[in-house]
Amino acid sequence: MKLRDITDAISGEDKPALRRAFCALVEHPEGEVVEASSGGLLIVALNRLCVALKNDAATMPPETCAALQLPAGATYADGAAQAKRDSARLARQLIAAGERSQRNA
Repeated sequence: MKLRDITDAISGEDKPALRRAFCALVEHPEGEVVEASSGGLLIVALNRLCVALKNDAATMPPETCAALQLPAGATYADGAAQAKRDSARLARQLIAAGERSQRNA
């Protein structure tokens, strides 16, 4: 997944793509890779996804729940709120991912 895919999903309110991107960002490095030029851009993308999913009552996959330390069956709204609360840990994770991506480019 590319960062541009996330931007397009947010502007178009594409819920399946928003959910896929959210899972990819919080599950990293176990989840799908999101290509970006920096970890900072990944953090911005996650923050924007949290806003877009703040009222989403769909259930997250168990892997995403586990990555956020939420019980299985938690919703994307729950996940967005938890990602905001756990932003420092997730930011460190995304910055490291961005650095790895730059080295591999």
